[in-house]
Amino acid sequence: MSVPNPAEKLLQRYADSSRIEEIARLSRKKGAPRIQVKGLAGSLESFLIAANYRHAGGHYLVVATDKEEAAYIQNTIAELLPKKQIRLLPDSFRRPLNFDVLDPTNVLLRTETINYLTHSKSKGEIVVTYPEALFEQVVSPRELTKSRIELTKGEDLNVDTIIEVLVEYGFKRQEFVYEPGQFSIRGGIIDIFSYGNEYPYRIELFDEEIESIRTFDPLEQRSVDNVEYVSIIPNINTKFERNQKTSIFEVLPPDTFIWMKDFQLLMDKLNEAFIKANEFGQNL
Repeated sequence: MSVPNPAEKLLQRYADSSRIEEIARLSRKKGAPRIQVKGLAGSLESFLIAANYRHAGGHYLVVATDKEEAAYIQNTIAELLPKKQIRLLPDSFRRPLNFDVLDPTNVLLRTETINYLTHSKSKGEIVVTYPEALFEQVVSPRELTKSRIELTKGEDLNVDTIIEVLVEYGFKRQEFVYEPGQFSIRGGIIDIFSYGNEYPYRIELFDEEIESIRTFDPLEQRSVDNVEYVSIIPNINTKFERNQKTSIFEVLPPDTFIWMKDFQLLMDKLNEAFIKANEFGQNL
C-alpha cells in the first residue's frame, strides 16, 4: 500500500481552496488583469504556482529575481508536480551579463527549452527564468524551423552531405562526442550532439539507409532510448544573425500567464543588462 506524499496532499488542498479558484478564474478571463498576491514567504510562491497549474492548467512563465532563485523555484515546483517537466530558460553565458564567455551547458538548456516551446503540443508548459536570460533574444521559430536538420529511421542519408551541413552549422568533428556542437563518424556510425537535446544521437547506417537512431550517454557509451526521428539544430548563439532573433515573448504561446516577484527589480535589471550589452558591443 502506497503512502500518500504529504506535499502532494497539501498541494491538492491548496489547489482546491477558494483563493486559488479566484486566481484561476481571473487568469482565464480574456484580457486578464494584473493580479497582485501579497504575504508570500519561503516556498509559498512555488506552492501558489503549482496549485494554480493543478487547478487551471495553462502556460506559465515564471520570472525569478536571479539565476539561483530560478533554479530553486524550478526544483521546488518539480517536486510538487513530479509528473510535469519544469523547464529552465538560462542565459547563455558562464556568468550573467559576462558576454565574452559562453557556457555550453547553458546554451544547451536554453536551446532545448526554445526548441521544445516551438514544437510543443502540450496544453500547458511551465518555464522558469530570470531577468538576464529574459533580456537575451532567442531565434525566431520560423528561422529555427528552417535551420533544422531532420533525420528519420528508414530514409537514405549521404555521409558526405551530412558532414558538409554539420560543418556549415558550426559543428566540430571529433573522435568521440562529449558536448553539444560535436559529431563523429566511424564507419557506418554517426554520432551527433545537437544543441537541442540532453543526450547525443547515434545513427547507424546500412549502406546509405538509416537503420537505427538512439540517444546515448557519452560518458558510459550506453544507450538511453531508441527513437524513430531526430531534429538537430545548430548553436543559436553563432549560427543566426541579429535580424533572425526575437524576444522570448514572441515564442511563448499567446495565452501565457506571467508570474513575476518584483516588477521594479525586473525593470532595473533589464536596464542594467541593456547598458552592459551596449558597453560590450562598443568594445568588440
